[in-house]
Amino acid sequence: MNIFTKPLTYRQFLKYLLPSILTMVFLSFYTTIDGFFVSRYADSDALAGINIVIPITCLVFGTSVMLATGAGAIIGEHMGRNEQKKANEIFSMISLVLLVFSIVFSVVGILFLKPIATLLGASERLMPHVLPYAFVVFAGTIPMAFKLFFEYLVRTDGKPEIGLKMSIVGLILNVILDYIFVGVFRLGTFGAALGTVFSIGTSAVIGLVYFLKHSNIRFCKAKMDFRILWKSCSNGSSEMLTELSTGITTLLFNLIILQKFGEDGVAAVTIIMYIYYFFIAFYMGIAVATAPVVSYNLGANNKAKIKETLKYSFITIGMTAIMIMAILFVGGEFIIGLFTNNDHVFALTVNALLYFSPVFLFIGVNVFLSGYFTALGDGFTSAVISTLRSLLFVIVFIFALPPLVGVNGVWMTMPLAEICTIVISLFLYNKKGKKYIAD
Repeated sequence: MNIFTKPLTYRQFLKYLLPSILTMVFLSFYTTIDGFFVSRYADSDALAGINIVIPITCLVFGTSVMLATGAGAIIGEHMGRNEQKKANEIFSMISLVLLVFSIVFSVVGILFLKPIATLLGASERLMPHVLPYAFVVFAGTIPMAFKLFFEYLVRTDGKPEIGLKMSIVGLILNVILDYIFVGVFRLGTFGAALGTVFSIGTSAVIGLVYFLKHSNIRFCKAKMDFRILWKSCSNGSSEMLTELSTGITTLLFNLIILQKFGEDGVAAVTIIMYIYYFFIAFYMGIAVATAPVVSYNLGANNKAKIKETLKYSFITIGMTAIMIMAILFVGGEFIIGLFTNNDHVFALTVNALLYFSPVFLFIGVNVFLSGYFTALGDGFTSAVISTLRSLLFVIVFIFALPPLVGVNGVWMTMPLAEICTIVISLFLYNKKGKKYIAD
């Protein structure tokens, strides 16, 4: 745990961040890789079909992240107090809860597959692509949930490089399997889903072996403590809301764009969301890497370390925002071209990115501060930030803007939501967050 307590130079801080950032970037690649291969070896309808299923994966990932971040903050505090036995008990209980959820979710999803696909907005034209992808996703709920769960908790254990190894192995395997299943055997979205679930399952096994044999946090006999469970869920609720709202936003985008531009419009939404998932991963990496440092030092009452972490994080967020905007300005059309050779889809997406890209100037601060309050155990404030930026403001703008400025208002929705939220986020930070670093 020395890395959590000793002072760092900014260069050392970046070195500490790198594994977590790369882990989150690689995680964003799983669905993106599916989209790349089906767009190359199938068609734009298959690409749109994958996008219809995104709310399902968001629910799985959201539950996993909620439990991992919420419980991780509590586990980190106990470890900071040298209460290892209690940390192990909480870890084991939360793991059991996630397993039960995954089994139930998988069974219900498979039994009601087509009604769920219809509810998510799948048209008859897209249904042949949606159903096989959704079936495999539901069947693979357990490895999907635990892959993410273990990746978050290895950071709490002070080993972010293990999460990076999990992601690298899964990513390489996903590329290979997608090429075999989609490129060679031409199994379409079914093959893409198989490749993703098998590769995610391999990553989950690596995480399981680590926690069974090598970690400081260990499995033990689970003791149900509903107070701790509730605290974990409420504390991690902002991360859950972020994932859920991503699914809700995607659903709303799909429904509105489907009416305006048909299935080609949904394909454009898919590409925009791939770009969004990739670049937000940099900010998520900063947030998840610093959260255990904050939690540990909150328990150890080390304000100087929390202050150092905040200073370096804000500097990194600003530099990242500039980098992302430069990449999109220079290479945005090239990135879009990787996912489609359909001229209509390409033109729609280029136009969409013009209005959508400013989101990356503001989203980093909001994502980080939400994670910061979660790490402090202030789940309510964290949830307020997440709910505003990724749900409430999005819903307001997505219905208000198109009638006022036309269909481009859809693409302006998320940037405006982040702008409005950052004002509130900084107010909450000044009012509540700074007291943890005050002398």
